[in-house]
Amino acid sequence: MAKKDYYEILEVKKTDSEETIKKNYKKLALKYHPDKASEDKKKEYEEKFKEINEAYTTLSDKEKKRKYDMGGSGGFTQDSSSRGRQGGFSDIFEDLLRGSGFHGGFQEEQEDLDLHYQITIEFTEAVFGCEKELSIKKDIPCKTCNGTGSKDNKFETCKTCNGQGRINKTQTTPWGTMRRTVTCNECNGEGKITKDKCKNCNGSGTENSKEKIKIKIPKGIDNGQTIRVRGAGNASKNNQTGDLFLEIQVKPHKIFKRDGFDIYIKFPVTFARAALGGEISIPTLTKEVKVKLAKGTESGAILRLKEHGIPFINNPYQTGDQFVEIKVETPKKLSKAQIKLFKELEKLDEES
Repeated sequence: MAKKDYYEILEVKKTDSEETIKKNYKKLALKYHPDKASEDKKKEYEEKFKEINEAYTTLSDKEKKRKYDMGGSGGFTQDSSSRGRQGGFSDIFEDLLRGSGFHGGFQEEQEDLDLHYQITIEFTEAVFGCEKELSIKKDIPCKTCNGTGSKDNKFETCKTCNGQGRINKTQTTPWGTMRRTVTCNECNGEGKITKDKCKNCNGSGTENSKEKIKIKIPKGIDNGQTIRVRGAGNASKNNQTGDLFLEIQVKPHKIFKRDGFDIYIKFPVTFARAALGGEISIPTLTKEVKVKLAKGTESGAILRLKEHGIPFINNPYQTGDQFVEIKVETPKKLSKAQIKLFKELEKLDEES
């Protein structure tokens, strides 16, 4: 699937300022608010609304924007799909409603069941990929009541929502009256209430557990990127589950520096080698590579080793490059023989 053009979605240019991007986001978010759509266009507005939110989530974050512009994305599932902002409409309009004198008018549509963890890996593990075992604490379905929250599995219809699990709510905002269907607080969207709660979970339908999970880290992942593991989050009543979001922290390497999918290294050479040229052995991520150094190479010269960088996370068949900065070392301590040779060299330079 082709990568979405977030700039086109927000009707901005790549060179536009953060303020312009934010201004267009607010304008479009209001324009395509699902509650403003007629019934026949509601689905179309909802999809457009999600696109706008997804685009702004990336372009409003400097690091995510940088990675997006490089051809990557901010987050990855085990099948390398990207993650958008969680929480839907409520999260998106939090900024729009702040400062308007209206607070707390909207309720989350769904309970947040997602888990967020962080893991630190070695530089080479990020480059070549690896598998990690993670110990997490999470809510799982109650084993006593099988996640129902009821002691005897008997329920009665919720009187607040008449068994629908949702109620209609209307709020007046600076942009007009907004109507929304929200989750019923009384029954938490189930439409029914248990008469006798399970004693083990006190009616919640869940209990806490510590579990181990194996995570596959894809090749080329970068510091700060996120892996999404579907279904590995908390459970709620009636066996609904959230996702696990794992933020990757990568340790720095002793000699290699990373920029996107390219690798940078500073390589020292002697004064004589720089002057005379010749073959040198340069370390890469996989092996040493022999390179011919030109005569008279100056300090600061850059050599490029094609396809010796990092695999692209969305395309493992494409690899970045390695760039080598030559640092000519001036000897600080000289032997008598070296002093003699340098004096002869100096004399030849003066005569030429």
